[in-house]
Amino acid sequence: MTPVEQLLSRLDKVKGKRGAWTASCPAHKDKSPSLAIRETQDGTVLLKCFAGCTASEVVNAVGMDLVDLFPPRDEEHHHKPTKPAFYATDLLRILSFEALLLAVAASDIANSKELTHADTQRIKLAGERIQEVTHYANI
Repeated sequence: MTPVEQLLSRLDKVKGKRGAWTASCPAHKDKSPSLAIRETQDGTVLLKCFAGCTASEVVNAVGMDLVDLFPPRDEEHHHKPTKPAFYATDLLRILSFEALLLAVAASDIANSKELTHADTQRIKLAGERIQEVTHYANI
């Protein structure tokens, strides 16, 4: 049973249609319906007693609690946020090291020093790591 169905089943003189109703307020002696009930898109129940009763007084009078006016929580969407895989400072350290390595390689090339196969492989790895950092940083 939905929250609004639960509430409506405990009220008297309920009139209305899907989404909006009126009823006698159970929190005071009501001669004509003074309680407005509305269901929001997410299933939350809104109450307004035009005689001045609070929502808490209304739900308590029918043996419910305020929490009963809300739909059950979808635990799938209410989990603790996960820790980032890398902190920004870690990503900056990686970038700094790889940039230094590339600067040394560029200096060697500028000074006509021949790079070994291992050097070119390491330069390639530096480029890949810089790409990974931009991916993790959502750049």
